[in-house]
Amino acid sequence: QKPRTMTGSEATTSRSALVTLTVPSKELAADPLLSIVASVASPYQTTVKIVKKGDLSLVLGPDGAETLTHRNAVLRALCGMGLHNALDTFGSTPLLFLGGHSARSYAGASPVSALAVAGISSWMSVASSVRDGGADLDALLGQLDGYLGSRSFVVPCPEPTLADLDLYLAIVAKVSGEALEGKVKGCANVYRWLRTARAT
Repeated sequence: QKPRTMTGSEATTSRSALVTLTVPSKELAADPLLSIVASVASPYQTTVKIVKKGDLSLVLGPDGAETLTHRNAVLRALCGMGLHNALDTFGSTPLLFLGGHSARSYAGASPVSALAVAGISSWMSVASSVRDGGADLDALLGQLDGYLGSRSFVVPCPEPTLADLDLYLAIVAKVSGEALEGKVKGCANVYRWLRTARAT
């Protein structure tokens, strides 16, 4: 499902949207995670503008006082406080994109949740490095296998988060199929994690 710009009566309702996401069509087509998040965001909270030219941006609030332009910050804002945690609440979406930690991480409510949200940010930076070709994928997979030895997901949460999905999509964009199977041979924890992320 692709995000869309609303028209007619929906556009009238969207005047009260909390955020406006502007995304170039090529970037949206090339970024499955951005596409998923944009498509599950409520049209009553989010106005999505798909443009042919321009840059990714997320304008917060009706007055546009804050604008985010970095992809990872845009995704975290959409999944967290930008939409009042609507994409990180049980029952709102099939996933808890921030592991249910978003609301509890602010104002010192929960140090554990604050660390989880910081972990999501860190792992998304690792995913960016994989996408940009700056990470040694073989070394990363080996380190990830050890890290996942006592964890189900990259951030301590009961299900995959935005970080798991971002890292998974970055890895499979670089190598997939039999080539990926060969790279994770002997990395049982990474293999399990990859299967779980793919199923999500």
